[in-house]
Amino acid sequence: MGDKRRGEIVEIDFENGLGTIIDENGQDIQFQLDEIPGQVNLNAKVFFDIDLGLSGLVAVKVEYENIKVPG
Repeated sequence: MGDKRRGEIVEIDFENGLGTIIDENGQDIQFQLDEIPGQVNLNAKVFFDIDLGLSGLVAVKVEYENIKVPG
């Protein structure tokens, strides 16, 4: 859907493989934990793209903010 968004990981559910990001607009957006390479950290600042999943908006291509984002 376009440009990278910024947010913070506020919830991690290892049992179900899901996490929640709150974006800059205060919107809760879920993501699959396997979208992040390596360890998932609570309160981490991230960049991500938005996609439309079966149950609404989901974060995809999630990357930690300290990693340079191309483009």
